[in-house]
Amino acid sequence: MKRGNPYPHRYKHGKIEEATDLQTFSQLMNKIKKSWGSFDVLFIKSLLALFYWTGLRKSEVVGAISHRYWTKKHGWKWTQPVKGIMKEDIWIKGRFFYVKAIARKHGKREAPLIIPLDLPYVDLIVEQWRRTPEKEKVWSISEVHVWRLIKDIAPNLYLHFFRFNRITKFCENPKLSIADICSWTGLTPQTIGKYLERSGRFIKRVAVTLKEEA
Repeated sequence: MKRGNPYPHRYKHGKIEEATDLQTFSQLMNKIKKSWGSFDVLFIKSLLALFYWTGLRKSEVVGAISHRYWTKKHGWKWTQPVKGIMKEDIWIKGRFFYVKAIARKHGKREAPLIIPLDLPYVDLIVEQWRRTPEKEKVWSISEVHVWRLIKDIAPNLYLHFFRFNRITKFCENPKLSIADICSWTGLTPQTIGKYLERSGRFIKRVAVTLKEEA
């Protein structure tokens, strides 16, 4: 089976340019009423909930095998295999759910992600984690199968949208600094700066100053 997206172009139904909200995500979750192959409803919903709230890359969650890629400078190189999120990478402390996920693509994430337990659908993540055997992956599914799973649920959706969506929402929140967002996503300030520009956060801040002239 070929890796990744089988289509000759990345976005068969077009690239999604705007972030979505929890209500729209809930509509997506409500579509999931039956198993997909050997993956039951809890597995699927908990996986989507994790993607929605964290914005993690699919390989950071489900893992990835080593594969070869070409670089102009060094020729062919091989990626490092990734285990994905294991049972021991998740724990609960107080009112929060902790997730340790290694950042990919030369990213850097020093601390585990922390998710409030009372957020919608987080209970599904907890339930999936609790039923996972020790030293096993919490979401044991290949990158290819998780991609196809998403397409079966919503053909116009793609996994990277969840990452775009979460980062965009962070960038729209003036309470969060660039350092805050970098810490969560593992991205560089330069990359986050591009998201900030797209979100219009800087433009909105400048727009407020126009009132000072009136």
